[in-house]
Amino acid sequence: MPLALREVLHDSEWNELIQCEHESYLDPFNGVYTLFRPNQSRDDRGREGFKELRDRQLSWHKNDPTSRWFKVVDTDIGDKVVGGACWNTFTENPYPEVKEHPMEAMWWPEGEPRAFANKLLDEWLCPRYHKMARPHMLLAILYVHPEHRRRGVASKLIGWGFDKADELGIESIVEATAEGRSCYEANGFRYMHTFHMDPTKNNPSPTWLALEKELQTPIPLFLMWRPKGGKFVEGETEVPPPLLG
Repeated sequence: MPLALREVLHDSEWNELIQCEHESYLDPFNGVYTLFRPNQSRDDRGREGFKELRDRQLSWHKNDPTSRWFKVVDTDIGDKVVGGACWNTFTENPYPEVKEHPMEAMWWPEGEPRAFANKLLDEWLCPRYHKMARPHMLLAILYVHPEHRRRGVASKLIGWGFDKADELGIESIVEATAEGRSCYEANGFRYMHTFHMDPTKNNPSPTWLALEKELQTPIPLFLMWRPKGGKFVEGETEVPPPLLG
């Protein structure tokens, strides 16, 4: 098989890793990715916008002991990166304290644009405090390059996390986009419920409305779950109540 799964261990690997991420999330459009790279379509600094995204993600990874990144390469075409994923391993409850604002979107311009981004982040991350407050594997990011989809790339990236979850005896969770849901279902996750990243507010300004249009909000996310051991047995597998809505 030309596809190989490898852990990302060196800084020198991140340029191609994040370039693949960028190309993957542009086809189709992904509003969550745009939240993390707001200047992708209007930043006239060009390469500097990409470097900021790459370096920020690398910094997050290095400062998070639960984070492990993986890539799938095609060994037939010079080890080209064709997909990537980040798994977070939580052997204890990662949310012992509830935060009103889990993350500040410092990469957005100050003022209304940043307030807009912060509201989206709150809508996404705050539900984790009561839905994921226990040990689990979190599939935080997964992408496959458009030219290499339907080759089993996602299966390799998901499979590593499931093997780790089974080794530790914990659950696995992913918050899927509409485009990714069917892939996760095909690879062993089960749909739990839908929530939305919705920045709607009263009397929005023209700037706010333009951002809603650009990011195509509200953005639906699908909470998906795999039990310990991956065995769904109707009437026997206990689904943790917080996941149900």
